[in-house]
Amino acid sequence: MEQTKPFYDFCVPFNKDDKQMRAILNELVELGYKTIAIDQSFDHSKKDAGKRGSEMFPAPHSIEHLRKEFADKLKILQRITILYVDANLSHAMSVSYNLRKFNLIAGQPKTDGALTHCCTTFAGDIITFDPVAGSRLLVNRKAYQVAVRRGMFFEIKYAPAIADSNNRKDMIKLAQNYSIKGKSKNIIISSGAEHEFQLRGPYDVANLAFIFGLSEDQGKNAVDRFCRQIFLRAESRRLGKTIMFVKGNGPIVFSDSSDENQSEEEDDEMDGVVTEMSKDGEDEQETDIKPANKRLKVE
Repeated sequence: MEQTKPFYDFCVPFNKDDKQMRAILNELVELGYKTIAIDQSFDHSKKDAGKRGSEMFPAPHSIEHLRKEFADKLKILQRITILYVDANLSHAMSVSYNLRKFNLIAGQPKTDGALTHCCTTFAGDIITFDPVAGSRLLVNRKAYQVAVRRGMFFEIKYAPAIADSNNRKDMIKLAQNYSIKGKSKNIIISSGAEHEFQLRGPYDVANLAFIFGLSEDQGKNAVDRFCRQIFLRAESRRLGKTIMFVKGNGPIVFSDSSDENQSEEEDDEMDGVVTEMSKDGEDEQETDIKPANKRLKVE
C-alpha cells in the first residue's frame, strides 16, 4: 500500500499550464504539505446520449512528469469530482474502468435528490459542493448520519471563501449547517485554489476551521487524520480483496502446533506418573509405621 504523510490537501484543481501547476505545487511544498490530490471535474449531466452503455468517464490526466519532479517532496494523487443530478450514474460507475485509475472519487450533487443519493448510495469517498451554489443545498440530519456511518467525508473549500465575499458567506452557511445537523463530524478542509496566492498553511487552515464551526481537534483532523482515513478507505475500495506480505526485521521462529500439543501431553503424563509414585511412597510409609502395642503389667 502507498504511504502518505501529513499534511494533506485533497483538492488542487488541474491546470493545463504546467508553469502555473508547478508554481502551485512549489507553494504547497513551502507551506509544509506532503500529500495532495490533483482534482479533475466531470459533469455527468452533460454526458452524450450515445455513451450510455459505454465508458463515459474520462481517463486521468497525464501527470507522471510532475510526480517524477516532486517525487521526494510531494505524494501526488489523482481525484475526480463527478457533478450529477440523479442516481442514474450508479451503474456507469460500477462498470467504469477509468474510475479505477483515480485514487479518490468525489461527488458534487446539483439537486436535493442527488444529495440524498450521494449520502446514502454514492460509491465514492468525498461529498463536496460548488462554492457558488453550495448554500442552496443543505443536507438534512438523517442523510448526514447515514453518510457518517458509511465512512463518507464532507469537504469544505477555503480558497473560494478567500477570493470572494459572497462565496465566503455561502461556505460559512454551509459549514454552520454541518455543525447543526451533524456536529461537524467527518469534515475535511481543502484548498480548491487555482492560484498559489490563495493557498494557506495547514496550521492557518486549522485555525480557519473556527470560522466554520469546528473545534480545535476537528480543525487539526480536517487536514491530517481524516484525510488519511479517506485515503485508506479509497485504497480498500480500489483494491478489494488482496494478498499482503508482512516483512519482519527480527528473527522469525516457526513452531508446529502438533509438536506443542504433543509436548504438553507428555508433560501431563509425567506429572501423573510423579503424583502416582508420591502416593505409593506415602502408602508404604503408613504400612511400615504401626502404633506400638501397649501391654499391661500384671503383678
